Amino acid sequence: MARVPITVIGCRCERCEHEWVPRNLSSQPRVCPKCKSPYWDRPKRKPLAYEEFRDKVRRILQRAPGRSLTWTEIRTAARLPQLFPNNRWVRQLESDIALSREKDPHGIIRWRLPGRGEQ
Repeated sequence: MARVPITVIGCRCERCEHEWVPRNLSSQPRVCPKCKSPYWDRPKRKPLAYEEFRDKVRRILQRAPGRSLTWTEIRTAARLPQLFPNNRWVRQLESDIALSREKDPHGIIRWRLPGRGEQ
């Protein structure tokens, strides 16, 4: 009896790097059998660095001349992943790009750069 190589298509988890041959080749597995992640077929996002965060916030605020923006407007325009800004990073922005944050009469915090007027 001769030995021959057989190639089988399998799956690899993007989270834990586990490789397996699924039982049913006609449908895609729902979770990784090792780590049970439902996101086994999606690569992990790389964490956002402070410098990238700073540049995105600065760019968005510079594009809005004559007005200040809320965090939600900045986050949406810059497509930032975090729901709330990192407090340390915000304090660092205040010294790095001279960010100022002020509450309006309705209690909403508005972000702006120096030389930018209010609405």
